[in-house]
Amino acid sequence: MHNIFSSISSQEKINFIKGLSVMLEGGIPINEALTALQKQTKSKTLREALGRIEKKVEQGLSLASACEKERAAFDAISISLLRAGETSGNLEKNLLFLSGWMERQYTLAEDVKAAMLYPKIVLSATLLLGGWLAIFIIPKLVPFFRELRVELPLSTRILIGMSVFIEKFWLFVLVGIVAAVALFLFLRSVHGIRRFLDHFYLRLPIVGPLLVGYQLTFTAELFSTLLKSGLPLGETLAIISESSTNLYYKESLDHMRERILRGVNLSDAIADYPKLYPPTMLSIVAAGSKSGTLEKSFRYLADFFTQEVNQRTKRLPVVIEPLLLLIIGAIVAFIALSIISPIYDLINSLQR
Repeated sequence: MHNIFSSISSQEKINFIKGLSVMLEGGIPINEALTALQKQTKSKTLREALGRIEKKVEQGLSLASACEKERAAFDAISISLLRAGETSGNLEKNLLFLSGWMERQYTLAEDVKAAMLYPKIVLSATLLLGGWLAIFIIPKLVPFFRELRVELPLSTRILIGMSVFIEKFWLFVLVGIVAAVALFLFLRSVHGIRRFLDHFYLRLPIVGPLLVGYQLTFTAELFSTLLKSGLPLGETLAIISESSTNLYYKESLDHMRERILRGVNLSDAIADYPKLYPPTMLSIVAAGSKSGTLEKSFRYLADFFTQEVNQRTKRLPVVIEPLLLLIIGAIVAFIALSIISPIYDLINSLQR
């Protein structure tokens, strides 16, 4: 989910947007509503941002323009919905649209995180156990292995070499891991490498279809919310593109917008990307364009893709569990064979 605020919990974001909508619906002036919400919020980042926004509103600036000055706190989605609401006189409704979209995206993101928690815990525990053996147990066995009058198997020599290296140069290993993570994050910001990685992630087995489903849900949700708020199709595409986290989907949305502005139908523009958007989406968007119910079509698609992602997240632990067992089994087998093999060879040599 793309963050609408910075350093603020998702629940606080939702509470703020909902609270502002309810207060404005009740006839409370914007500056008073902002003051009240500023006192209620626990986030320092949000509280400070609201304080600055309140001052700008009191000086005569519109709420959308005041929020636009706080780009560290508000992104294009929230600002566009605020501006469209102020222009049309439907600010309260647009705030409800925004809070509803945020709630659905938050729930979906939490479901995906929950599904990935089990494999993360298992893999982390396996790596920690392997590291513990390599640092504290294997070094104590090194003198014993060196005294054996048998040639050590390759797996044992590899394990001992790794253990000795980590024991002697643990600081360099730690620095190397941190440097590798920092390098990856830096390379991730390079356009060409990010494009390659985004394509790679979408093509991964098991995880790839889940990421595709998430992107489709995100896109359909935003289409429905922004069109419902009264934004034109071209501006809607620009906002969704800016908010997209995958470069392939971002580029496709930019291309769609260019074609839309040249008079091409949205369904025809979507048809240019059959690998990113399924035929189901193309058919429903085409029907919605012809009947003038495009917003409802995207609402249906958002619900459909959300249900699909939920089903995949529920199946994910079942699908990934055998793979985890294979990885853990391979690691355990390697360590066990590395320790037992030389002892077995020694026993055989003594019996001869």
